[in-house]
Amino acid sequence: MRLKATALLAGTLLAASPVLAIDQAEKWELQLLGAGTSDNEFEQGGFTLTGQLGYYFTDQWQVAVRQSGNYTDSGESSSWSAATRAGAFYHFNYADDQVWVPYLGVNLGYIYGDAVSDTFVAGPELGIRYFVNSTTFISGSIAYEFLFDDADEADDTIDDGQFVYGVAIGFQW
Repeated sequence: MRLKATALLAGTLLAASPVLAIDQAEKWELQLLGAGTSDNEFEQGGFTLTGQLGYYFTDQWQVAVRQSGNYTDSGESSSWSAATRAGAFYHFNYADDQVWVPYLGVNLGYIYGDAVSDTFVAGPELGIRYFVNSTTFISGSIAYEFLFDDADEADDTIDDGQFVYGVAIGFQW
């Protein structure tokens, strides 16, 4: 019964016809993401929080700053790490009533903290947004990040990167 109700609710939300305002220029945007883990007795675990503030300088082009923080506790010790990144993104929004908006972008930033070696990070990102209404959306993304200490090392580390997945909620004004 619960599965049927969940499927019905998901189908209703996806079938709804919210309207996306195509005029994005000069709009601000905030995205929030959170994730956590723990063992089955809640004695060890951790959490990650990410916030992104973006600005559209045209209908399709956006620049953004993203801040992530991560805390882990192994039961015997704890550590934290963080990442600060800037990015530029192109949104493929072509119709006034477009609900699904794919995007492609690039990130550059710095990772630091107890749990990591301080280093630069860069890479491409692609994703898609589903607009629930004209100001609220759910976003899914995948990025490929590679770490490097200086520009000379960046070419050598591109093949040793990692994929980062995310789902967030976003708000525009």
